[in-house]
Amino acid sequence: MKNLLEYVKSRIKDLDDIFIRRLNVDDNEINLVYNEALVDSTMISNFVVRSIVECIREEKVLNEIDEKNNSLEDKINKRLGNKKDINLEDTIAINKIKRVDPEQENIFYYIMSGFVLIIYKDIAYVVETRGTLTRSISEPTSENSIRGAKDSFVENIMKNIGLIRNRIKTENLAYKEKRLGRKSKTKVGIMYITDISKKDLVKYVEEKIDKIDIDGILDVNYIQEFIEEKNDSDFPISINTQRPDVVSYYLLQGRIVILVDNSPYALVLPAFFEDFINNIDDLYQKSKNVTFTKIIRYISLILTILTPALYLSLITFDQESIPSELLTAFATQREGVPFPAFVEAIIMIFSFEILRESDMRSNKVSGNTLSIVGALILGDAAVSAGIVSPIMIIVVAITTISGLNFSDINVINVLRKWRAIFMLFASLCGIIGIGIATILFIASLVSTVSYTKPFTYPVSPLNFTEMRKNLFTRLSISKDKKRQKILTNNLTKSR
Repeated sequence: MKNLLEYVKSRIKDLDDIFIRRLNVDDNEINLVYNEALVDSTMISNFVVRSIVECIREEKVLNEIDEKNNSLEDKINKRLGNKKDINLEDTIAINKIKRVDPEQENIFYYIMSGFVLIIYKDIAYVVETRGTLTRSISEPTSENSIRGAKDSFVENIMKNIGLIRNRIKTENLAYKEKRLGRKSKTKVGIMYITDISKKDLVKYVEEKIDKIDIDGILDVNYIQEFIEEKNDSDFPISINTQRPDVVSYYLLQGRIVILVDNSPYALVLPAFFEDFINNIDDLYQKSKNVTFTKIIRYISLILTILTPALYLSLITFDQESIPSELLTAFATQREGVPFPAFVEAIIMIFSFEILRESDMRSNKVSGNTLSIVGALILGDAAVSAGIVSPIMIIVVAITTISGLNFSDINVINVLRKWRAIFMLFASLCGIIGIGIATILFIASLVSTVSYTKPFTYPVSPLNFTEMRKNLFTRLSISKDKKRQKILTNNLTKSR
């Protein structure tokens, strides 16, 4: 491309954060183009500029000695021994440097990615001089790690890949990179272990990602929404996580991981229902002690969905199922409450959900204080004013506390929805309504497909071996020698 510098100037005339720095060294004009917000200026001055100046002056001395009087470009090519693809590693002391063809490559992608564009006689080179714009590695904020690793992903995809490779040091850990977004040109990485993951699953995911056509990819949730677009179920079929140890664990199972630049979360797929009950910290406890913990989680799941509905059905339709003394106590507490039990439950659950949402959005200093004080004052004031009964406060408290066992926001939203559905059916048909809602809930679960895999595996389709290993217990690591057949053809774990 002739007049490359003029072409660059015409395209960046409205971009005040892009600078053109001209160097005149021994009658040779070299222009550096870079985005000041993205580069490390010290690196440009200390490495790029200094290396170019030293190279030109060295070539001038050689030119004076050389009787053939070749051009500077020819001498650089001769010096580097590569005429087709110029390699400046011996000239500029930075690893990531290459020659680019402006007619075939988008040079502005490099400029907007923290590279410096070097223009010399309409020849373009790019050198990575990216500045440090991401935060340092810290503890995960959305997933509590009790005994596991304390590091978490950051907004730099290469650092995130490093955190994974630091745990899985094998050449079979594949990484494929794609650029998505017509405007954002975001790096999207796909990771899997070639001798464990099923090839048909990898191909299926790659085809899904290749079909994405959007202006910008700003977070991994963009990818999740596109590749789950035909998922009619409310249940999440992929896992969002900040923890590299979680990702490494799932990779060794044969699953696929998607990373997105500028996102501190990784997407693991496919996901099964049991994955949202199990926890990576179970691996760091004695296997016998995990059983009780898992039972508590399943009970919490049932309580957070069923408790309000069960109370409504008993107090509205099935009063004969309640012992007379307890029924009398309920009636006494509800005396003077102006609302039906269903409206009473909706008011209190909605109020507590507002407090929970406020706690999530508030800063850590004031968030917990506001939620605790708000709940205490709200509950006490509501009972004192006769708006709700004390038993309703207990019901809502049990429901809310049980829901705290689940941290994934998608799971929390699903539980909210089905809690409302169960309450509606219970207020209309009592215990029979709860039975109908349960059938709908199970039907929704078993009909969910997670990237061609059944979401309710190993319960449906039934697999006793996997149920014994993972559903209510955890097989000790020394005895767990087989992988899940649904995820891999390489069943035997290496010793």
